[in-house]
Amino acid sequence: MLDQTIPIFYAVDDNYAPYLAVSLASLVDHTSSTRNYHVIILCDNLNSDNQAQLKSFQATNVEISFVSINDRLKQEITDKNNKLRSDYFTFTIYFRLFIAELFPTLDKALYLDADTIVLKDVADLFDTPLGNNLVGAVPDYFIGHTPETIDYAEKAVGIDSQKYVNSGVLLMNLAEMRRSKFAEHFLQLLNQYHFKSLAPDQDYMNAIAKNRIYYLNPSWNIQITTPQDVTPWLIHYNLFAKPWRYDDAPRQDYFWAYANQTGYDGLLKQQLADMNSKEVARDQKNPADLIQLAVDIIKTPTTFFAMAKQGVKIAL
Repeated sequence: MLDQTIPIFYAVDDNYAPYLAVSLASLVDHTSSTRNYHVIILCDNLNSDNQAQLKSFQATNVEISFVSINDRLKQEITDKNNKLRSDYFTFTIYFRLFIAELFPTLDKALYLDADTIVLKDVADLFDTPLGNNLVGAVPDYFIGHTPETIDYAEKAVGIDSQKYVNSGVLLMNLAEMRRSKFAEHFLQLLNQYHFKSLAPDQDYMNAIAKNRIYYLNPSWNIQITTPQDVTPWLIHYNLFAKPWRYDDAPRQDYFWAYANQTGYDGLLKQQLADMNSKEVARDQKNPADLIQLAVDIIKTPTTFFAMAKQGVKIAL
């Protein structure tokens, strides 16, 4: 229904509030006056000043609300047959996998990482029909175009590297996730196997949903390494070349156009000015470490792919 309010989830703490503000400014700037939007910020340690600043982006057709991750977790899941026990995993890493359970009245929603810029009305994304697919997403360009991570996707996660998706922009079929007991299945795998992963939530989602992913237009998740000739509808500053860290970051002009509207622009410009050789060296080392981890995980006996070959049900 076109008059349906569009739920849009983010998750942040105080450290990521400035980047979320930039994303919100861009999102609100591209909303339609004929649609309603509800931004739900799942937060952990988000102080009142940051909440007030983020709330200031609320508009006539854009409601912004805050939900404490831990409080909602306890109320909505822990009390229901003790499905979750917060002592064995960090919920902030995996929370997007539980949105269907945490918000049982919603049948469909968008999830966006905070380090995104929206350049097109997300109503167009929300209106994409998913059928019985669990999620709609865009392939992860880094994973699919790096030899070691191509092997990792196929030999550890058990999915074609060109179909391994990035979890920073998700169109979520919450009703189907509940029907398929997605969260329950995830917890069973997590508790029994504790799979080593490059990106825990992303790897689990790819392994579990691999046969039920709708592949979105790549313009809906333009990543750091996405070729420049792809039209950006939504930019995701994933990996390490963040515009608040590097003045030559890909597509950084879009970021600063909205950063200057947020009240956090001074802080963000200071973060850019504070970059030093030590931080640069660390950022240069991180991709190499990630690639080495991919190589190492493939060699371990307990991977999604290895367990599936042994007859363990991984994919729903």
